[in-house]
Amino acid sequence: MKVKIVSIYSIIHFIIDFSCAVLVINTVTPHLSGVLSIFWAMVIYNFFAFAMQLPIGIIADKVNKNALCSAIGCILVAIALGLSNLGILACLIAGLGNSMFHVGGGIDVLNISNKKATLSGIFVSTGAMGIYLGGQSFFLDYDKNYIIIIILLLSALSLIWLYHQIKEKVHNEEMIVPKLNNTKIAIIACLIITVCIRGYVGLILSFEWKSNFILAVISICAVVLGKMLGGVIGDKIGFLKTSLLSLMISAIFFIFAFDNSVLGILAILFFNMTMPITLTALSNILYHNKGMAFGLLTLALFIGAVPVFFGYTQTIFTPIGLFLVTIVSLIALCVGIKKYDIIMENEE
Repeated sequence: MKVKIVSIYSIIHFIIDFSCAVLVINTVTPHLSGVLSIFWAMVIYNFFAFAMQLPIGIIADKVNKNALCSAIGCILVAIALGLSNLGILACLIAGLGNSMFHVGGGIDVLNISNKKATLSGIFVSTGAMGIYLGGQSFFLDYDKNYIIIIILLLSALSLIWLYHQIKEKVHNEEMIVPKLNNTKIAIIACLIITVCIRGYVGLILSFEWKSNFILAVISICAVVLGKMLGGVIGDKIGFLKTSLLSLMISAIFFIFAFDNSVLGILAILFFNMTMPITLTALSNILYHNKGMAFGLLTLALFIGAVPVFFGYTQTIFTPIGLFLVTIVSLIALCVGIKKYDIIMENEE
């Protein structure tokens, strides 16, 4: 059952992010006039795709029909593609659909993860490849997007089928208003800081060697593999050791990443290994509010992206800058995970 759930959600995660990238990057923005219109299209899409996951997650925790939430998300993205001539409004609808899919899928995967990070690492990893390939598919004719719409609707049907398969088998924790003490608030703050930094750094890594298509594809594969390995290794040796080692190695490799594509790709891989760790740790802290946990971290990703929207992409994009910001991320995450480990030990 776990394999079925993770496989379906991971595949559709790729489809959703591919579809949204096709819509925003290759269907809507090329037909917008003026830099300001393109700016607002990107901001509105990302706000609804990431920041809106928090209120949607809170509602989803209460409603507790996760696969149906994801199915509605697929339908909304299909509608947005069909109404792509509406421009920025289509971006808004697609962003909302993206949010609903991620929240529903995230909660279901976290529900079957038994407080481990492996499955969430697999689920979150496929989206990066979808975004990249969707953004690179500008050479195709997307006037009507019929094929993608059909795939999205089939995805929605598969999620409705999945809902009926698992609704009596997957245990969903009843939503309870979280009781947060100072320690838990400190952990949440550390995790959010880490994800804000990851969101910003992930968007500014425009190394010159990425102009080579093959190296660019390999770097995206490194993002995918890093998220997968982060969950697996985190469960094997512990979240604290994995966070410390991965970010320390990443920080060192970033120093040489501008001139050496191999070390740059490895830096990206290790940098992304903490993704499932932050998600799993926060969902375990907010155990009865997994949708809220998922939404808090995607809100952090949006906050991290805000400086990029306003053109601040070169501020720390230097060898020393990337090294220092990765060390800040390391300190914040390790402080948070250290406190997290103490809480989890006491609860056992």
